[in-house]
Amino acid sequence: MVKKSNDLKPGIYVGAGVSALLLLLPYVNLVFLPAYVLGPLAGVWFELRRCEQRLDFTQGAKLGFYSAFHGTVTAIALNQVAMRFLHERLWRFENMYRLPPLLASKGLDSDSPSGWYVWMIEIVIIAIFAGAVGVPSGMLGVKLLRRSSQP
Repeated sequence: MVKKSNDLKPGIYVGAGVSALLLLLPYVNLVFLPAYVLGPLAGVWFELRRCEQRLDFTQGAKLGFYSAFHGTVTAIALNQVAMRFLHERLWRFENMYRLPPLLASKGLDSDSPSGWYVWMIEIVIIAIFAGAVGVPSGMLGVKLLRRSSQP
């Protein structure tokens, strides 16, 4: 029995978490390929272990794309917020008033329209790489892990 595509959220969250973690690790983040391959594979593995149902290649492609895309955007956001948090010493009590605007806003240094255009171009590039590398990784995960999960 093939599962419904709207039940893939836990696998997407796991895959995005693995992708974000790999992109935030020092030295591993210099090469984005492990995050775009291992994140979707982790998402597919989690979905196959979570439910005793089968995944088809379309669902593997969705898991691959969304895991890589959301993981990359999460890693960029966490990296930007963490850099500002550490740079401005926001953990100190006297600087706490700066923290709510940082968390409420985009958390980036792009306050100009050109900065937003650059950010949107980055999002498009992330989506292209997620589609080019994450989708085949999710489909490969379905092909490789489907046999090992079947009784």
